[in-house]
Amino acid sequence: MDTSALLWSLGLLALPLFAAVPVSSLFQSWLGNKASHSRYREAVRRVLNSGSTLRKYRIALDEEARLNQIDKDRQSRIETAMLFPLNIVHFMFIPAAILSPAISFIAFPVGLLIYPVITLFEIILIRFKALINILQILTKITDWQVIGVRPPYEGSTRLDPVLVSIHRLPTPVLLGLFAYLVALYLPLEFHMIILSSIIIYVILASFTSVLTAAVSGPLVFAATAERRMITLETYVQERIQPIVGVGLIALVIRQMVMVIRTPEFTPFDSPVQFSLSVIGVLYSAAIIGLIIEFAYNRRRGDIVGSQFVNSVIEYTDPELYAYVRKGGEMSLISLGRLGKSTDTIEDDLSFDEIASAPTAMSVINRPDIPEL
Repeated sequence: MDTSALLWSLGLLALPLFAAVPVSSLFQSWLGNKASHSRYREAVRRVLNSGSTLRKYRIALDEEARLNQIDKDRQSRIETAMLFPLNIVHFMFIPAAILSPAISFIAFPVGLLIYPVITLFEIILIRFKALINILQILTKITDWQVIGVRPPYEGSTRLDPVLVSIHRLPTPVLLGLFAYLVALYLPLEFHMIILSSIIIYVILASFTSVLTAAVSGPLVFAATAERRMITLETYVQERIQPIVGVGLIALVIRQMVMVIRTPEFTPFDSPVQFSLSVIGVLYSAAIIGLIIEFAYNRRRGDIVGSQFVNSVIEYTDPELYAYVRKGGEMSLISLGRLGKSTDTIEDDLSFDEIASAPTAMSVINRPDIPEL
């Protein structure tokens, strides 16, 4: 075994992780690391922990930003980063934006190919009601109830679309690498392995893109017997990410061992070649993920989510709640039926009044940011 080649290959596989560290530091500086920025984060945190929406406290938060001399762009970045947090995995894909001119000629045709397949899955899952049927079967098996809980970002006009897009990026990117590693199991020539990877990836990414867009709204599973609530979006991600994450580690180790022991049964002459191919696929999938995000999720994501929520309303007519915390008490406040006009019930109340009498009233002065 060539020890130096093995060390080089492991170093190449770790390169995206090492590159993510300085990117993460630059991102934190870009968000803001001054004391005034921390004070504004604390104000946003108190609102989020209260269970209210940022829209309800928009006037108060804008005043807090003004007092701390924070401009609207930075205010938007801070709020978005708290609502849609990024971690080291997200920053692994940022170098793809730098390398994109070199790898876009590979990724762009796949991005074009994926669009009609996404449209097909949207027709099957949403228009033909396959997803709502799956949801009904799941609720019957688990005896869970579907309710609506108003998300904290609802109605917000201050979200940074770029940060929201990056937040959604890991799943389609890791699916690309997963598809490639699965295709390496096939006894095919390397060019056929690449073709098989593309086919597998197009199917997986199309399905998950429509699925995650559909469940990204206010729908929540209420598991009363287990004393917990879980959003449909979290439920889906908890099923996808472990399979992809654990599968990636297992497949990378398996392929590396094969390249070292029996390279004649693999398309690679050395582990370095395998590691380079993994890096190339990873960054190519990042470009494709961005294409999916900008060409589909931004254009169709909210529409797909609304259509699925309307299907749930049609079949189950769920209740809409506000999940609030006051002092040490947490409670679900009913806001009526999901899909009905209930904006004034929560948004016109001060924080102290929301837990008691859900009646409409006017607030002349800006509401105080809740003290927890």
